[in-house]
Amino acid sequence: MQLKNKKWPLIPTKPSIRNALTVATCTVLSSSLSTVSFAEEEKSDLSKIGLSTFFYSEEERVSVNTTHVAIENDLGDGSFLRANIIYDTITGASPNGRIIPAAADGGNIPFTSASGFSISINDNGSTGKRWLTEFTDKRAALNLSLERPITRTLKGVIEGNYSSENDFTSYGASGTISWDINQRNTTITSGFGVLNESVSPASGTPLGLGVSNCNDTAPVLPTWANCNITSPRFGNGKKRMFDGMIGVTQIVNQRTITQLNYSLGVSLGYLTDPYKLISVVDNTIDGEEVMILYENRPDRRTKHSLYWKTVSQLSEKKVVDFSYRYFWDDWGMTSHTFDYKYRYDYEPKSYWQPHIRYNLQSSADFFQRAIDSSIAGLPQYASADYRLGKLSTYTIGLKYGQELGVNGSFTVRAEYIVQSYSEVDLPNMKALVYQGTFTFKFK
Repeated sequence: MQLKNKKWPLIPTKPSIRNALTVATCTVLSSSLSTVSFAEEEKSDLSKIGLSTFFYSEEERVSVNTTHVAIENDLGDGSFLRANIIYDTITGASPNGRIIPAAADGGNIPFTSASGFSISINDNGSTGKRWLTEFTDKRAALNLSLERPITRTLKGVIEGNYSSENDFTSYGASGTISWDINQRNTTITSGFGVLNESVSPASGTPLGLGVSNCNDTAPVLPTWANCNITSPRFGNGKKRMFDGMIGVTQIVNQRTITQLNYSLGVSLGYLTDPYKLISVVDNTIDGEEVMILYENRPDRRTKHSLYWKTVSQLSEKKVVDFSYRYFWDDWGMTSHTFDYKYRYDYEPKSYWQPHIRYNLQSSADFFQRAIDSSIAGLPQYASADYRLGKLSTYTIGLKYGQELGVNGSFTVRAEYIVQSYSEVDLPNMKALVYQGTFTFKFK
């Protein structure tokens, strides 16, 4: 018996808000099909199919609709074949990195959206917010995995995955080995994965810190500025990621199980977001925006994380689930994530589960709200992407689960998320999450 680390492995997706949305959707449904619980009986030759619908909506920003189908087939002898199929759409507007002006100036800045069509954000337009980029996108993803015992105490899992969007493709493979020792009270798990990603904006990938646009009416421009040359464009931005994990799961007693994992990830290649911008401001005239540049990030990143999880059955009807994750990387970012769930079985076949989550994140070394036009030259790296800045996120939610006869189950959850920022002028992000999942077992 072991807990599944919900951080490993993941279906790939564009490095954007969807990392926290559709991937989480897949993880939740997949774990509902494969995670071992305290009350689980011996497996029989059953197959399972799960259907999940997921809706995420930020106030005046992004909306995501996801459909996810998860299939599990028991091949016998402890072997399982699993497939996850995901299709989602994302629409709305996302902060692009530009400063929020103190007053509307009617500036009109054209650029290319994530979906490849040209749009114009201006202070007098339909959005009224030039610091937001409107976009729409669609994604289809497929994940296949095979779990098979190697010996009586050794088990292996191999996975392959593919994801495609309008301007983005991703494919990769991973393998995990679990070894039961100490009379199967202890499980040691290790895994390794490789992921290849490619981003292909419709108008080409911009060179980092290249010029997107200039304010021709600005009284003074930086001495290093050349508004006659916009950012050069090149082909697809490609990167490769290598991820490894080692962990131990320990049965403490009949009611408590705990897990500790360490993960290491290395990313190489084009790690910049081609759609994120950074403003150049003149602080001598109330921080007026005089230029807009494309952001630029290092082409290498090493990430580390420690993940601890404990699940304890307090009584026949009460189970608590607590986890803590500490993350750090060589970009200077750190984060602390606390997650707590309390499950109460108020009837033999139904339960309620409140959920609380808190995340605190520091900023990257090269993060800055804007670039000062008075500097002698441009920095090597710079980004105003709020996701790389200092932020805190609070989540509170409630989940309800119900067994439907012998072979079916249904769950529904709702969550409210608030994200606040201390280094950018963005208003707090507020979002609602709704998800419904139906699982059916058949012979």
